[in-house]
Amino acid sequence: MDLRSLDLNLLAVFDALMIERHVSRAADRVALSQPAMSNALSRLRAALGDPILVRTSRGMEPTARALELHGPINAALAQIQHTLSTPTRFEPRRAVHHFVIGASDYMEFLVMPRLVSLLQEQAPGVDLTVRSLQLSQPEEALDRGEIDLAFGYFPNPAKRLHEAHLFTEHLACAVRNDHPTVKSRLTLSQYVKLPHLFVATRRRSGVVDDALARLGMTRRISVSIPHFLVAPFIIVASDVIMTVNSRIALTYARALPIRVLPPPLKLPDFPISMVWHPRSDKDDAHAWLRARLSEICRDLQVS
Repeated sequence: MDLRSLDLNLLAVFDALMIERHVSRAADRVALSQPAMSNALSRLRAALGDPILVRTSRGMEPTARALELHGPINAALAQIQHTLSTPTRFEPRRAVHHFVIGASDYMEFLVMPRLVSLLQEQAPGVDLTVRSLQLSQPEEALDRGEIDLAFGYFPNPAKRLHEAHLFTEHLACAVRNDHPTVKSRLTLSQYVKLPHLFVATRRRSGVVDDALARLGMTRRISVSIPHFLVAPFIIVASDVIMTVNSRIALTYARALPIRVLPPPLKLPDFPISMVWHPRSDKDDAHAWLRARLSEICRDLQVS
């Protein structure tokens, strides 16, 4: 497409339509009348050769082509806005700001108590909203501007996103201190015989079951729960064993009579990282928040 033939104002219209997915709300977002927005949508459809938004039972939904275009166009508009804006230096103690973070409940459990404490001490005017990430890839929420950054396990983040490694995690086993059969050492025979507690945030089984399958073994998952919050109380009240991220297991053990042991089989380590959109890469406030999160995660040591 020859850009000289395209009204570049239509790109802002396109971005608003993709964010709002509603013609009237998009019109309000870019300060256009309803007829002007309808006319702009018609021109966009003609220029791109694509309907962009189609009506479904759930409302207006973007086409595959529109979804493909939105990330790069949104980033380009953000870069133009950033270039034209006069930057203001972020001063934590005086700042009034609101961040939205996407995180799994695992990362919420580990990071949020420390982050809230840090904000109250260093940036008391900064507010925080956490949105649950149940899917492994946060691209859509970042593209739409629904979250400022996300942290967790992202095995294949989109190349257009920025990423920073936070730490490498491994798995550990947790049982109650007075477990009748598990003492200071956990054998593979004990492991497969014990009832297991499993936090099923995404699927019924995971890397443990894959590793056991390679040995021709299986385990019995006697309790499956959706969140980490209740898990330690189930452990101390029963004979179940839980295989969980080591930093969570050690946090449980610091608060409750729980013993943490290495698994009796080889299980993979996995990286924990944070990802953010290119539009916020140079933003002073966002850079400050990313630096604080990196510091917090460096302190999450595993003994």
